[in-house]
Order: sequence, then structure tokens, then C-alpha cells
Amino acid sequence: MSAIIMDGRALSERLMPQVRRHAQELKDKYGWTPTLAALLVGDDPASQQYVRNKQRYAAELGLGSELFAVPASEASTESLLKLIERLNRDPRVAGILIQLPLPEFVERYRLFDAIDPLKDVDAVSSAVVGGFYRGQWGRFIPCTPRGVLTFLDYYRVPVEGAQTVVIGRSDIAGKPLALILGGRMRNATVTWCHTHTRNLAELCRQAELLVSCAGADPGRPFLITADMVKPGACVVDVGFRRVGKGRFVGDVDFNAVKEVAGWLTLNPGGTGPMTVLALMQNLIDAARYLLGLDRADYSV
Repeated sequence: MSAIIMDGRALSERLMPQVRRHAQELKDKYGWTPTLAALLVGDDPASQQYVRNKQRYAAELGLGSELFAVPASEASTESLLKLIERLNRDPRVAGILIQLPLPEFVERYRLFDAIDPLKDVDAVSSAVVGGFYRGQWGRFIPCTPRGVLTFLDYYRVPVEGAQTVVIGRSDIAGKPLALILGGRMRNATVTWCHTHTRNLAELCRQAELLVSCAGADPGRPFLITADMVKPGACVVDVGFRRVGKGRFVGDVDFNAVKEVAGWLTLNPGGTGPMTVLALMQNLIDAARYLLGLDRADYSV
């Protein structure tokens, strides 16, 4: 029996009218169209595509967006800190996003912690991380984890107490997902892995919920193959890597795994659209916080 396919495009389309209503309310009641300020350093093709997608979504939802593209040759930690400080003071800007990856010579944690916690829509500053570290929502949770939680809730995947494997340790995907799923918000039993984990296949085969966020070349076509998946498990593919001009793949061998798993995300078309939707939700929340309001409510 084939897996239930978790379609991020369809689910994001379902929720977009609710985001749009919240954006319209901010405009009608408070005269404010919240703006997302995105910092892009360098010319990474995937990063450029991500930023374009975010700007397109913002426009569709009636939200503002502004791109600050800085050539790597002109970037420095100090110059970027000055830019962030200017955006912190800008009353038009509700959310600040630093597009990753950054060049190695940039001190990313200094940049993360310089973002105003009320505008930290990617939840990377230490002030915001403390919320989900302690098992609470706090101000924000990172966009990819928020999108994954929405997926799991909408498709009614049993998570509480579930044997869970999370692969990946980035600051905006694997690391926060492991903390959030294993924390008091979802109560899963989490084994946190990465590409250097020994016996990764064996660990994956025990998982009722498998979330792969590696996005790295494993030396074979896919990191997660059908023989690594427990029958009936939920498999969430967050990984994304370029394999040729205009060609991207995830961590999971979709065609083979769909015959084993109980639930499986598309990739592309799975967690990507949900991550962008979550960013727009975080931007709405940021604007509401700055106005002294609570986080917005959604049907999922």
C-alpha cells in the first residue's frame, strides 16, 4: 500500500487565505503593511532561489519585502552588523531574515544575536532560541520546524511518544526540530543524528517518524533508501541539494520509499512551500508582537 503523500503546495494554498486575512487586518486596523527584510550575502544559486520564492509569497499575501544583497567581496561582520542595526530601528520592517549559508569569514552568531528578538522571524538569536529550548513556543520557532509541525498536525501523524529520528544539525532545521519534537510541545522520543552517525540505517529502521534534514551528498543518489524505512513510518524529507543545472533532489528516494512508508512528503513540493508559508506566519506574528498583540491563530 502506497504512502499518504504530504503535499506542501496544496496545504500552503489551503492556509494562505488565513495568512492573507491576518495581513489585511494589520493594514485595515493599524495602517501597516509589515515588511520582511532579507539579507543575502554572496551569489549561491539555491539561496537566490529561496529569496525569490519568499518575495513572491510576500507579494501574493499583501506583505512587503525588501532584499539587501551584499557581494561576498564587500561583506564583513562589522558591515552586516551595521545593516542589521539599521533594520532593527526601521519602523517599516517587522521581520529580519539572514539567508543561509553565509561565507565562512562572517561571524554568523554575532549577526544572529544582533537581530531584535521581536523581529527574529527565523528564530536564530539566543534570546528566541531559549523559548523552544525550554519546550515552549516563545516568540517564534524556526520556519522549517513550524512547517513540519503543521504537516504533522494536518495529516494527523501520531507523534507523542513516537520513536523519532532527526538527521541534521543546522541552526534552522535539524537542531531545532530535534529539540522541538522531543520537547514538551510534541513529546516524541528523539534520536538526533547526522551524516557522521554510525549505524544510521539501523537507527532509521527503528523510527516511526523519520525527518531527514541533511541536504548533503552521501556519495550515492539518496541518503534515505527504502530498506532504511520502517513499514508504515512517517518520512519527512527536508533535505535539498542541487544535482545539475536546474535540478534539485531531497534526501529520500521518493519513488521507492512511498511503497514502504505510511506518510511521505513530496520533494520538491513538500517542506519547501511549508517553510515559506511559516516564514509569512512568523512575519505576521512579528508585526503583532510589535503592536502588543498575541500570536495569530490558524485552523492548523
